[in-house]
Amino acid sequence: MSRRAFGALLLGLFAASAGGCRHRGHPDPSIRMAASHDRESTSGGKELGETVPTRLVVPPEVTAAYSGVQIGWRDSESGKEGVLDVPIGGAAPLLSTDLVIRADVFLPSFSMSAEEITSTGIGQENPAARIAVLESGREIFAGWIFKRFPDVHPFQHPRFSLKLEGGVSRKSA
Repeated sequence: MSRRAFGALLLGLFAASAGGCRHRGHPDPSIRMAASHDRESTSGGKELGETVPTRLVVPPEVTAAYSGVQIGWRDSESGKEGVLDVPIGGAAPLLSTDLVIRADVFLPSFSMSAEEITSTGIGQENPAARIAVLESGREIFAGWIFKRFPDVHPFQHPRFSLKLEGGVSRKSA
């Protein structure tokens, strides 16, 4: 998916989460979205005269509250399904397959403005995670997935489907 299309989907998700969505899980197709930042880029830019958010801010209270993400999976061949805990900044293999899921950001209350992508609190109001999926060591998916909007940026694979279930709370000491 191109950066422009990816960003367009992110902006639509933000607008839909603010009340512009008619059906849960289906963003309003009339909403135009701006391009998002990518992992390596920190440079700003404009897309057709609009400001594009290039700064990712994970509030300290979110880092303190969550240690990972829960990814629901389904195997279309066997019909089996389950939930996999993936640590933030780490990776987890999907069963005994050659798929590995990495997670680097979890935002429990995803919010996007012209300046930044962040979380507006620690409650799971609009959970989003930035993940990557590797198959045989090669990255086949990288992007944001959303619990409330699973059809935005879905992971596509001939055998497995993945969806964000939520965050993994840190254990109290």
